[in-house]
Amino acid sequence: MTTSIKPLFPADGYSLKKYLLKKWIYANRLTQPYVAWKMHLSTYEFKRRLREREKFNREEITALVRLMDAEDAFEVIYFPTMKIRRRVWHEVFGKYKNKEELNE
Repeated sequence: MTTSIKPLFPADGYSLKKYLLKKWIYANRLTQPYVAWKMHLSTYEFKRRLREREKFNREEITALVRLMDAEDAFEVIYFPTMKIRRRVWHEVFGKYKNKEELNE
């Protein structure tokens, strides 16, 4: 029996919460050009996508998650619905958190 699993990453990508991302960048003494470089984007393209609320693809989001760490990145990624947000949280953190609770 095969079950279909909905992918965590939509085909068209995710948008980012501009205010929270900029707050994280400056709190960590980084710059927007540096974050753009880590995401393999030009500074202009990075700022334009934030300004116009365009979506970032899988590779770009992956680079951001590696730079920020998963928990911080989860806060700046915009999820279209609370249901999707909860599902992604459970898939990414829930299994780890459950193991952690069992080991206590």
